[in-house]
Amino acid sequence: MKTISENVEPTEKVTTTGSCPIIVGGCHRSGTSLVRRILNAHSRIYCGPEVKFFRDFYNDYFKDPIRHLRFATTARAVLPEEEVLEVLGGAFIELHKRAAAKHSKARWADKNPENVLYLNQWSQLLGDNWVFVHVVRNPLDTIASMKESKFPLTIPSELDDRIAFYLRYNQSGLEFEKHAPQRYFRLVYDVLVNQPEKAIDELMGWLGESFEPVQVTFNSVTHVLGMEDPKVGETAGVHNTSVDRWKTILTDEESKRISVVCDPFWQQVSGVPLTVA
Repeated sequence: MKTISENVEPTEKVTTTGSCPIIVGGCHRSGTSLVRRILNAHSRIYCGPEVKFFRDFYNDYFKDPIRHLRFATTARAVLPEEEVLEVLGGAFIELHKRAAAKHSKARWADKNPENVLYLNQWSQLLGDNWVFVHVVRNPLDTIASMKESKFPLTIPSELDDRIAFYLRYNQSGLEFEKHAPQRYFRLVYDVLVNQPEKAIDELMGWLGESFEPVQVTFNSVTHVLGMEDPKVGETAGVHNTSVDRWKTILTDEESKRISVVCDPFWQQVSGVPLTVA
């Protein structure tokens, strides 16, 4: 496992090939849209906007009155689910390959927050020939952003449910790290935005690629528009103005509750305690 942290030093050096697909995931509001544009700004990597393949395949929405009429749901009457995933997933992979070729890129990446929940399915489609970039952000800022943004079909409305949502997404990433540490890279949002050149250089080195300065000013290149956090398109490049915004969004009670429940996780991934002082 390779990790970027101001307080935890990497314990091993992993070199990956410069050709395998890159899968990006993490809890919603953690910075995955930022990472997608950083990767897409690279001359060799195509990382387009979100394609909701797995979420649609499993109908992973809070409310869907016509769930029983969806294509993937009805296709399960034709073949077992594993075979349906193989057939439709093959088309999904081909879509990525063609998109990369269309943009004259040698390598493709898929960015979806919920990728972190479907890593077993990615293994079914790609075997071991892929790597996972797990984007992790301070839970106070992440959950504050959930409160501010509000995605009713994706993010629960109650605080304790949002905390459980945050931990579920991030613990799924850590489970993959245990299973395949050589294919796991943890990118801490807070470090990325405070030390962008260092953080991106380490990520690209792990991916077997060279750091390109344009990745810091990622919006100086053209990106295909689609589903992603709209705020990322309004910035000139990597910035840290969203760090500690929780202080103006969360109540004292909310911040204390998040800190108590999420502190063990945050210390595990960042090496520092979660404080509200």
